[in-house]
Amino acid sequence: MFLTFGEQIAHWMKNPQELYLKPFHVIENVYYVGNYWVSSYLLDTKEGLILINATMSQTANLLIDSIKSLGFDPGKIRRLLITHAHYDHCGGAKAIHDLSGCEIWLGKHDEFYLTESRYMMMFEDTVPEFKVTNFYDYSSVIDCGDIQIKPLHCPGHTPGTTSFFFDVKHKGKVLTCAHHGGIGASFLARDVMARSGIPISMRDTYLMSIENVRDIHVDVVLPSYPARFSGYDFFGASESDDGSGDGFIDSEAWGRTLDAKRDELLAMMLKEEGF
Repeated sequence: MFLTFGEQIAHWMKNPQELYLKPFHVIENVYYVGNYWVSSYLLDTKEGLILINATMSQTANLLIDSIKSLGFDPGKIRRLLITHAHYDHCGGAKAIHDLSGCEIWLGKHDEFYLTESRYMMMFEDTVPEFKVTNFYDYSSVIDCGDIQIKPLHCPGHTPGTTSFFFDVKHKGKVLTCAHHGGIGASFLARDVMARSGIPISMRDTYLMSIENVRDIHVDVVLPSYPARFSGYDFFGASESDDGSGDGFIDSEAWGRTLDAKRDELLAMMLKEEGF
């Protein structure tokens, strides 16, 4: 039986164990601890553990167990970096904070999701309330000792969508890793925007954001939704990689991914106009 997007998510919320994915090492000090649907990454730095996104509240236990299974203590997470305030990226934030007392970071332009328009999170009633302790300063880096994370404002998917860029040393070379904070076009459908009150101009903002970061050199893409990642087979790379991290290096994947997401929105806009 065919399930709509909303029905599929509702099913997974009732059956979160179906989303379990064995965690794995990506590249130097970077680990995948998310699930089959939505990603979360653990960075092991000199300044402590950094977690990128907290998945859904229903899968928070899967996230915590994945961190433990890799030999790390989730109680020692120092910072939780949230890319944007949708339920599937921040739903587990309270659970992570309650366990570790970590700082919680978010883009300032998404603060209204938590204070004024929680309904725009989608499934907002499943997101336990949490307090943001830090907002990103896009003019500086987040200093984690041996890893310097550069946040970039990439509005469009949400007003405060934030992407992260950082370098790792790999076999004598410096490689750039990147995690785009939100490049799904579904929330920019005309009917969705009308219901949420988001101005249609946000589509232009989204396209401009893609253009602004499209040509940044990236060696290792850390996708938000690996199962729908158009850059290459991310999960396949995890299965075939010999543990060295080489399987995740693809300097063309970033451009391919952003081009595909740009074209996805343009195609949707043409379809809405009857073309």
